[in-house]
Amino acid sequence: MRMVRSFLAGIGVAYFFDPRQGTRRRRVIRDRTLRLVRRGARLGVKRSRFAAGFVMGLVARARRRLVPAARVVDDGTVVQRIRSEALREVGVSTGDVDVAVRDGVAVLRGAVATRSLADDLVARVRGVPGVRDVESALDVIGPRASS
Repeated sequence: MRMVRSFLAGIGVAYFFDPRQGTRRRRVIRDRTLRLVRRGARLGVKRSRFAAGFVMGLVARARRRLVPAARVVDDGTVVQRIRSEALREVGVSTGDVDVAVRDGVAVLRGAVATRSLADDLVARVRGVPGVRDVESALDVIGPRASS
């Protein structure tokens, strides 16, 4: 076993220190090794940046859920939020439902197709930031049960 190791070491020395090709072989090995090191470093930087961004996103989400928004929002902004978030998610157009907000109390007027749609709309409006309460004056115009 010792003789085999010595033999292989001798072949390696002869290969890399050959008078004609040894310098080129050593430089090729050096260049390839440095290329692998540079690739590994770039990959490590990319992965660490990704992980840092991912953790920052998790922290931002947790902070948003744990710490309530302390900003006072004007009524016009709340109306725009209700129109863009709640009405769009439920699938009701702004022509069917009118939204008014005064001191954080949202008043919904208009017509919707079903009672469940009206209830879902009220629930989603309650979830909009800046809304303290919701008053529903929605009319249901869906198919009526025959008597």
